[in-house]
Amino acid sequence: MLTYCLNELPSSRGFENGFRPRLTFICKAEGKEAAIPRVMHKHDERFELMFILDGTGTYNIDGRGYNVKRGDLLLFNVGVLHDENPHASEDLLIFSCGVEQLKFEGLPVNFLTTRSQVAVMPSGEFYEEIRGIFNQMWQHVSSKKLYGAEIGNNLLSVLLLLCRNIWIENKQEHESSESLLGQRIKDYIDNHYKDEIALKSITAALNMNHFYLAHVFKAYSGFSPKQYQTRRRIGEAQSLLLSTDLGVTEVANAVGYDNVNNFHRIFHNLVGIPPARYKKFWLTGQLKT
Repeated sequence: MLTYCLNELPSSRGFENGFRPRLTFICKAEGKEAAIPRVMHKHDERFELMFILDGTGTYNIDGRGYNVKRGDLLLFNVGVLHDENPHASEDLLIFSCGVEQLKFEGLPVNFLTTRSQVAVMPSGEFYEEIRGIFNQMWQHVSSKKLYGAEIGNNLLSVLLLLCRNIWIENKQEHESSESLLGQRIKDYIDNHYKDEIALKSITAALNMNHFYLAHVFKAYSGFSPKQYQTRRRIGEAQSLLLSTDLGVTEVANAVGYDNVNNFHRIFHNLVGIPPARYKKFWLTGQLKT
């Protein structure tokens, strides 16, 4: 028997004309040692996609808390604050990739969804297919062979179209009144995270009861306002440690800490290792001193 399927003209456009997604990096995190938290941060130049092949974690994306598990896809649109906390386990396996020049019709550059949609979605029936694409991307890009980068970019396009389809078919929005209020609280803290802000100053600025404010924000983000501010500071500190030559004391001052010992203690508690060792880990890939 001979069968064939005609590939008809697409009924809807994918990437906008003149734009072709480019893979800037692909990262593989495997095993307990790779489960180092990347506290609240954002990327102003790229979109990121993450795939949980195995393991679990607690993530916060644009202020919204998510408990992620095997098979989940996570989207980090450009400029969106996110907090990554994979749970340490031997079976942990996560792929992530950075993307530039992503442009879907009707969306800003380097966005795969609108802000109102959830940022985490189960891959469902596409799990094995997406796993295979990530593995192929990793093999071709890491091989550095002829056409490896070009093959990686083409595989990326397939992956992004699959993900866009998953989000369209499972469209979920969370623009309830409480989620909008949670977003307002988050935006206020983001604008003042370097300052000494008390709960009463937030309630005064937003004109609401402080018990209700704390309840709404905890339900929305998974953190108390103070916890969120602390993670925002430490996340910015991680970014400065990785992207500048500033010393630990200078980084502490830059994110709002006058006492470097206090900064050192809080950083260690959240990240699991001291600031200097954290920087060395990302430069060398080795945790040991």
